[in-house]
Amino acid sequence: MSIRGFLNSVFEHKATPYVGLGVILIFLLGPIYWTLVTSLKTLPEAIRWPPSYLPGDITLSAYRDVLTRSPVPQYLFNSAVIALLTTLIVVIASVFTTYALSRYPYKGSRTVLLGFLVVRVIPPISLILPFYLILRQLGLINTRMAVIIYCIYLTYPLSVWMLKSFFDQFPQDIIDAALIDGTSRLGALFRVVLPMIANGVAAVAIISFLWTWIEFLAPFLFINTDELKPITVGLYYFIGDETIYWNSLSAGAILAVIPGILFFVLAQKYVVSGLTAGLGKE
Repeated sequence: MSIRGFLNSVFEHKATPYVGLGVILIFLLGPIYWTLVTSLKTLPEAIRWPPSYLPGDITLSAYRDVLTRSPVPQYLFNSAVIALLTTLIVVIASVFTTYALSRYPYKGSRTVLLGFLVVRVIPPISLILPFYLILRQLGLINTRMAVIIYCIYLTYPLSVWMLKSFFDQFPQDIIDAALIDGTSRLGALFRVVLPMIANGVAAVAIISFLWTWIEFLAPFLFINTDELKPITVGLYYFIGDETIYWNSLSAGAILAVIPGILFFVLAQKYVVSGLTAGLGKE
């Protein structure tokens, strides 16, 4: 068999896509596996060279030290406060904004909608300095609110564009019937529209939460006090002048990703249905 014929048979085999996906999955899970294994080692084993791919003696001492002898619980609390407040503000603001742009258009509303897209197309890192100068003038440097404002800038325009299709596809007849029955415009929004597009709102909330949870640059630049740092920046606590506590650093990293993973797993169906709702509909 020629090389070309062999390659054709390989690519046409029904198992080839699964093998390819398996290789990609191993590549993607590699850093997570190594972080988990390192978190179960003692410090001498974690810094040993050459490294061991399995812990010699599995121990949870790194997790115990991280939870009882380090500020990691405070870092996790700060991340939760920043992510939840950002998500709440973004969801409320994007719902009202999108509903108004979709159901009550005015001259220039399309320009406003395009403006949301243009604002988000600008690389966020290029606006770090203007953000810092503005926040300093407002006295918000070294506060959680500074990070919240920046994360709202990141997630709010995207949320508006995601919700726009849901409001556009919602039948106007149902809203008109609610208005005829005496419901106010806000009442129609809360009692009729939102319950029927809950999947889309949930998808926006989840994406906003996860996007804010993993944000690193803004808290790294805007927050100086150790007590206010989120977990993404707080993990630097385990990097000393002479030693990097790799086992504690890995344990903190595992604890940092658990809330995001749980949040996504519990609401995965809302993300999938929310992002795919309306596809193929006119």
